[in-house]
Amino acid sequence: MDVGWMLPDSAFEWIEHHLPTGSNILELGSGHGSLRLSKNYNVISIEHDIQWVNKFKHTYIHSEIIEDSEGILWYDTDVLRNEIPANYDLLIIDGPPSEIGRRGLLNHIDLFKWDQPILIDDTHRKEEQDIVKRLVSIFNFEEQIFSEIFEPTNTRREYRILCSR
Repeated sequence: MDVGWMLPDSAFEWIEHHLPTGSNILELGSGHGSLRLSKNYNVISIEHDIQWVNKFKHTYIHSEIIEDSEGILWYDTDVLRNEIPANYDLLIIDGPPSEIGRRGLLNHIDLFKWDQPILIDDTHRKEEQDIVKRLVSIFNFEEQIFSEIFEPTNTRREYRILCSR
C-alpha cells in the first residue's frame, strides 16, 4: 500500500496513547491513515473527493468544495452543519489538500467543538502554521510540535497537537 503523505507513525502512536479504543475521531480529509485509525476507533471522515468516499469501512461525510462569500475554497458548510456529529474525542485537520487550502476552517470555527485535542497535519507549511496561530490565539490552546524527516523524499514535515490548558 502506498501511504504517501499519511500521518506519520508518531501521530498514530500519540493517538493510541491518548485515546481509548472505541473513541470517536472526526477527520477533515481521508486517506490510508483513515484505514489505520478505523481499526481501533470510530472514524468519521469529511471528504470532498468522491473517489475516497466509502473507500474504507467507516463513516464518510461527502462535502463538495465550494467558494464562500470571501472567495475562499472550503467544504460545503450546509452539508457539514447537518452531518458533523455532536460528539467526538479528537479532531484531525488534514484536509482539504494544499492545492485547495485549509484556511476556510477559520471562517467556520462554529462548526466544531474545541474542547478536545486537535491534530493539525502539515504544519511545516505556512498556511497551516497560520491556522495553528489563530486557533491558539482564539482558544488559548497548549501546543505540541512534532517534526520528522519523511524518508521517501528526505523532506522535513511537521504536525501539531493542540489541547485545552
